[in-house]
Amino acid sequence: MPVTISEGALYRYALPLTEPLQLGSEAVTRRRGVLVRLTTEEGCVGWGDAAPLPGFSDETRGDVEQHARAALPRWTGTSFFDAQGDLDAMLQDLPFEAEAPSSFRFAMEGAVVGAATAAHEASIPEMLGTPRQTVALNALLPRSGANGPTQAVRRQEEGYRAVKVKVGRRGVEEDVDRVRAIRDALDASVALRADANRAWSFDEAVAFADGIDDLPIAYVEEPLADPARLDDFIERTSLPVALDETTREAPPATLRGLPGVTAVVLKPTLLGGLQRTREWGRVARDAGAAPVLSGSYESGVGIQMLVALAASGPAVPVGLSTYDRLAADVYAPPLPIGGPNVDVPAVATPSTARIAWERLDLIERVSS
Repeated sequence: MPVTISEGALYRYALPLTEPLQLGSEAVTRRRGVLVRLTTEEGCVGWGDAAPLPGFSDETRGDVEQHARAALPRWTGTSFFDAQGDLDAMLQDLPFEAEAPSSFRFAMEGAVVGAATAAHEASIPEMLGTPRQTVALNALLPRSGANGPTQAVRRQEEGYRAVKVKVGRRGVEEDVDRVRAIRDALDASVALRADANRAWSFDEAVAFADGIDDLPIAYVEEPLADPARLDDFIERTSLPVALDETTREAPPATLRGLPGVTAVVLKPTLLGGLQRTREWGRVARDAGAAPVLSGSYESGVGIQMLVALAASGPAVPVGLSTYDRLAADVYAPPLPIGGPNVDVPAVATPSTARIAWERLDLIERVSS
């Protein structure tokens, strides 16, 4: 049954953080983004979140606002088929322009899926696939501090099945010592993930791998400043590797040429939406790599969609604990996310009634 968008609206938000977030050279104190609200002729509503991440996204919030204001009139009056059995075909037919920013794609696809779900009186996780009732989160340890092992044990006691530590911001030997101390403090049942964010030269990455080659490590994300040498690194070391930045620079088929990749970290806000994320996930599973969904400090509207995506994917701990950094949300009360597991039905159900309108500024409203 076709569904027609009768109205689109854009809202600006700026949410306070619990503490400053260091993103590259910038210390961010508020998470800024744009909410999209689409309403169908039948009165069904879908919400989406466009929240470019400073220092990581190609676009700014200003870019999103400019593009969205120009694009919204083309979306109102548009009809799409909300066939639950062919979600990817529905997403493929959406009227995006080639230059549409990645976070805008994520927002509009999320809003369309939300509206289609409301038309079916179903849930977003059901729309995306066969969902699980709970989603496990990984715990992210602070970048610095000598109490890493203590914090890791605390997270283990709270029930987390995976812990992630940032590496590459200090000397290789110091990183090796820190990772070894954290790994030794954790039970074998808790996975340890490391994220280098392309901080190392080839030789530095090899030195790190050699320094922990006797430890059970789930993977290290993007160890090389020169990703063209990933294949050489995989051949030279036994360290499991995960892709992150590579997913935004290369097509999914790239994965087939890197048989040593263990996991693929997928960030829909940066990657360009649901369709591209689902495509990468399919290729990853076919290649024997685990798709690991991860957030980019989205608002509750964005986090809901990420939880729904995670619930329809493999049962691996995902990186959505970023929601903890918001001191206030576009939802009031905020989503019930806290601890090692997310109750999917309790979280992944959009509710216009819970929107904190006082935290939103209307940018544009267009009707067909």
